Amino acid sequence: MPSSKWFPWDYLKANQQTLNPSKSGIYSFQFCDEFVGHIILELLPKELTKSGNFFKINGADITIDWLEDKFKTISLFSTNESYLVIEAQNLPQKTKKWLEENPLEITDQFLIFSFSKPSKTFEQLSKKMSGEFIKIEAPRFWEGLQHLEFICNFFNLNLPMNVKNYLLGALENTSYEFFQAANLLSLYFPGGVDIRLDYVQRLIRPSKLDHFQLANLFGTKKRSHFFGMLSSKDIDFEQLRSLFTFMQGHLFKMMDTSYCDGKSRLSKYDKEILSHAKAWSVDDLQRECHLFGELEIDAKSKSPLLKNRLRVEYLASFN
Repeated sequence: MPSSKWFPWDYLKANQQTLNPSKSGIYSFQFCDEFVGHIILELLPKELTKSGNFFKINGADITIDWLEDKFKTISLFSTNESYLVIEAQNLPQKTKKWLEENPLEITDQFLIFSFSKPSKTFEQLSKKMSGEFIKIEAPRFWEGLQHLEFICNFFNLNLPMNVKNYLLGALENTSYEFFQAANLLSLYFPGGVDIRLDYVQRLIRPSKLDHFQLANLFGTKKRSHFFGMLSSKDIDFEQLRSLFTFMQGHLFKMMDTSYCDGKSRLSKYDKEILSHAKAWSVDDLQRECHLFGELEIDAKSKSPLLKNRLRVEYLASFN
């Protein structure tokens, strides 16, 4: 059960196509998000996808009978059909258990499982099934430029460095933000030809949440300003999730400022942590940290009640 981990750009640098068309069998891809998955799956070999015997099916629709019919039964009319199973994280429990207990031997077909987000099912199957298991990991927060260029390459966009710098400063480091921006720019400036920064600035307005500015507001107990800003803006769930994760780390630092002790020189952020910590009790910080943990869960699950909860926290700040 060979498995490997890659960052998106590294995988495409090592593999010109999603997989080797001459190496049939079972492939399982776990993508960090649906946009990275879309880009990599678009590079499936054309001799496979255009063969007339390649089909897509949703993971939720995969049954034991279907698997036995397609990959266990020898048919006189077999055409060696290959399949891409999208949203494989939605495989029914019975189907997943069957796959774990009944190894498939596929020699002249392709069965490709695509997990559009991290999933326990991927991890469990990787321990039981044969085939290639490939995990495409999320870019780290300091890899914004590589992340942006990876997506721009998909749109054949060669952007000037000043435009890249603007986008990195204006947008959250998420595939969604970069994909939407690159798609828009490709429509107005195919290939990035004649693209100018002033045009881009008018076309794409800044939407990035300044985590440090918001943490400063919260640290100085301007709670109403903090939640007022979040509840009044149109902010997507991924941006909110990222902020709430950051805020938990920020509050942990305020609870235990000893991390600054060994530093020969404190950053502006470190000095703010030390200053703000004096105004808070440990109990208050723990309570707020718990709140941000709950908000992160709501954002991750895309709860429709999250916006209302932010408004409630905003109003409660005046009590």
